[in-house]
Amino acid sequence: MLHFLKALLRRLDRDRYQHDIERALALHLRGEARGDGLDPVSLTTQLQIEWRARDIHPWDRGLLSPARRAAAFVEQSLADTEAAIYRLFDALPQVDVIALRVLDQAAETVIISGTVSRLAVSARDENLSIGMRLLYLGLTYHSAGSLFEPLEDHRSSPASNAVGAPAFRTEEPLVNVTYRRDLDTPANRFHI
Repeated sequence: MLHFLKALLRRLDRDRYQHDIERALALHLRGEARGDGLDPVSLTTQLQIEWRARDIHPWDRGLLSPARRAAAFVEQSLADTEAAIYRLFDALPQVDVIALRVLDQAAETVIISGTVSRLAVSARDENLSIGMRLLYLGLTYHSAGSLFEPLEDHRSSPASNAVGAPAFRTEEPLVNVTYRRDLDTPANRFHI
């Protein structure tokens, strides 16, 4: 029952947010005689957020070797980032895109960065590792498994990535298919 009420409140909040935008674009409210207003064609709400990665639990710091502590930090940072993304989208139904940067706990270097769309989050695949899930969401990080490498390319605004596009680099393209639609042909077929 509580889950149903929370979902209902989120939907009401999202609807109120959309209504407020439509009301702001309704020009007849400013005293115009015409009843029409501006019709939104596209609307995206983006949240830009930055946080510092947390260190591993103090109990684990004394028990693990330095190499295992570094690997535990990488795994915890990835898990924390994924959890934060899902919680932010759940708590803020009006947000469509989250541009984020995660800083190293000791230095001011960016270790995870990217832009995640709500659409990408809805296609979660639990069969993938957490690192691959974050890459498919559109985040970039460089890790040799036990250490993060700073992201020199991402010192600017976190919104620099394309919305919904994977931000990782591979040697070859992930998909090597081009779709072209010829509108001049009678059948209007897709050509691969």
